[in-house]
Amino acid sequence: MKILDRYVLISFLKNYLISFVVLVGMYIVLDLVFNFDDLANARNAVTDTGVQSAWSLLYNILNYYFFKSFEFYIYLSGIIPVVAAAFTLIRLSRFNELVAIMAAGINLWRVALPIVLMAVVLQSFLVVDQELIIPSIIPKLTRKHDALQQEAQTAIPIRAMQDDHDALLFAAAYHPPTPHAPASIDELDVVYRNQDLLPMAHLQADRAVFDSRTQQWDLTNGRMVRNLLPDQRRSNYIPQATYKSNVTPEEIALFNASDTNIVRYLSTARISQLLARKSYGAIDLLRAKHARFTQPLINIILLLLAIPCVLTRETTNLKNNAVRLLLLLGLCMGCFFLAYNMAANPPADPRWANLWPALMAWVPIFIFGPLSVWLLERIKT
Repeated sequence: MKILDRYVLISFLKNYLISFVVLVGMYIVLDLVFNFDDLANARNAVTDTGVQSAWSLLYNILNYYFFKSFEFYIYLSGIIPVVAAAFTLIRLSRFNELVAIMAAGINLWRVALPIVLMAVVLQSFLVVDQELIIPSIIPKLTRKHDALQQEAQTAIPIRAMQDDHDALLFAAAYHPPTPHAPASIDELDVVYRNQDLLPMAHLQADRAVFDSRTQQWDLTNGRMVRNLLPDQRRSNYIPQATYKSNVTPEEIALFNASDTNIVRYLSTARISQLLARKSYGAIDLLRAKHARFTQPLINIILLLLAIPCVLTRETTNLKNNAVRLLLLLGLCMGCFFLAYNMAANPPADPRWANLWPALMAWVPIFIFGPLSVWLLERIKT
């Protein structure tokens, strides 16, 4: 059996690599076709037309899609093993190798077992991509096509951003970091609150500059006043040189993100931290967290749905089986994306606030998991 397992695994891994290159490449090409003008406009202003402009455009394309390929892999992580398994098993059936295997007394399920086990192992790449790689390159993934080489970014205000001490931070203008300058804030205001969310202290500064080494803000003309509760006597202004909390440029970028999809780039540990602080949209965080656990299971279910369609010794039915395969995959993926979108709109009852995203994340598994088992049992071996 070791010879058969090795033969099937090598064929599957070859097809997996080919499927990865083809599918990710097609995703990149489609995105490039629709955004080519923006990428062309993102070249350096100092370059002229001609060779320099062509090299600048090529650099923009490589620079943008190298990082984006890690995100595209998440979207395609379920389709790639399905395509690889389909080509592997169809080839075995096409050349009557499955007939020879069955003649040797080997069950067809035994042929598919190495593919399923290897697909489970390959899901570890998805976990590494989501938990380690993607969170470390969020600034690269959130870039727009036409702003790849822009260093100066528009200043944005900050309104009522909550830090890890339940204080509210306000700023007239926040300047994101650039390769030549750290992040800075104009007109910083921090309102400290007690357990009853009543203001008890107020920090002001004309300017704050973020120090990446100490992970704190160096204040210009910083001053704090304490004892602001009604039964307390207000203190005099106390000079304050620094402000330190979990409010960092990364945190501010997340807080001011207009696209909630940025939540999907965060690691599970980071999502759990934000949920514990209750300072961001809990629904988006919850559905991203639950989808993080269910997506690998959905990917395996997609493979289990595909195997009964192509694991057959009858070569005359391959076309019909391929149509059935596409139909099942379309229904399963459609159900997954529909449930993911529905998770953002829970019922009005507050009791559903935490339960609804979890339920929507597991609905596709409850539907198509038993269906895949039933289809596997119907394989004629």
